[in-house]
Amino acid sequence: MGQEISKCVEDMTGAMDIDITEEANKEDGEVAAGYLFQRPSRSKLSGLKKAAGASRSMKKAWYVLRGWPDCKLTTYKDRSSPTPTGVIHLLKCDVKAKPAEDDKYHFQIHHSSHGSRHLFAENSHNMHRWITEITNVVEESSAMGGMEGNLKKRGGIRLHTWQSRWFMLMGSDLCWYEKPTDSFPRGEIILGPQVTAKACEKAVGGEKYVFEIIDEARHDFKRRREFACETSLDRKYWVEQIQKSIASQKKIANDQMKRSTSRSMTRSLEDSDGEGEDSRNEGDEDEEGWNLTKSINNIFRGSDNDMEDVMHFPEPKLGTMQKHSSYLVWQTKYFECKDGELKYWKSQDAYDKKKPESAVIRLSELLKGSPSKNPIDSANILLATDTDKVYSFKCKNEDDANAWLNNINEWQRFLNMKD
Repeated sequence: MGQEISKCVEDMTGAMDIDITEEANKEDGEVAAGYLFQRPSRSKLSGLKKAAGASRSMKKAWYVLRGWPDCKLTTYKDRSSPTPTGVIHLLKCDVKAKPAEDDKYHFQIHHSSHGSRHLFAENSHNMHRWITEITNVVEESSAMGGMEGNLKKRGGIRLHTWQSRWFMLMGSDLCWYEKPTDSFPRGEIILGPQVTAKACEKAVGGEKYVFEIIDEARHDFKRRREFACETSLDRKYWVEQIQKSIASQKKIANDQMKRSTSRSMTRSLEDSDGEGEDSRNEGDEDEEGWNLTKSINNIFRGSDNDMEDVMHFPEPKLGTMQKHSSYLVWQTKYFECKDGELKYWKSQDAYDKKKPESAVIRLSELLKGSPSKNPIDSANILLATDTDKVYSFKCKNEDDANAWLNNINEWQRFLNMKD
């Protein structure tokens, strides 16, 4: 009895040390963060030559819970690691406590298609906090209209074959995975204001229930994408939810524009109050109209500066990095990050002579979470695009890598604000 009371007191004391909600970075959309334990899967262990008496010991990792529209639990090697090692998608998941194991408090995250993930907390209080926060995220995502399911995507090497993929619609992101248990997407479409979705009236490529998504901002083969459902009812649901997401993004863009215009108008009215008093006629009775006209003129005259206040235009960045080639060797290239694109040339001399670039990477096409640092080499940058291609660049040192990462991230934030 005394041992049970002692253990209960120990659990309560330990629970007060770390609050998973206080550990979270709210500005980054995090709801909770903290260390949890997980056993390695049996499939991984079966491929290893274990020593006699070896057991499935628990592995400690840093977990970050993000709410809508991400709705996922991301795993990192530790709290300082910038690169995730795995992701648990929480849409339509069920979370419940399980019997304790090895002095750890056990809970399960279950999905009918993804299977189950078993996690362990240090104490009972911590376990119940995780269950509560994860349940809240799951309920919020369901209420916000998150969707998932199997669809066929037209693409592949020949661009006309149908490929079965697992799709998730969360907020403005439509992502697809090769299978439901994959942690990271094979591709995604950002449902911005210039995107439209509609059902196709006729069969396409042998598929009867097809809908298309058109991105007017693109001018390549990805401008128009086609997807196939099993039934007309499934197609109706997917198109309706995608259209709702697009309408929501348009409303957000309009609200941002109204706020920007309101701030510009207010700033111009404040400026007009302190100047030009002597230029008005004493007999002018329409003082309010005069101020309004002058304010509007000020807005148009200073529109460029006002937009720069709202939308900071990033500085271009030039420099040398090494690119990991398809021949598995490092090749020195000269790079320019400008106008939302990362370009590189064979050498600085080729750049100076204005020769055509060797390649162009559009930063708007990078997958969420990219760019990132290689967890093994802090001077190595990884870029993953929605064309299933991963670029690896090696900088001079960690400071140089941070400078390139900051510049690329700044351009990404600018592009998101501009859209």
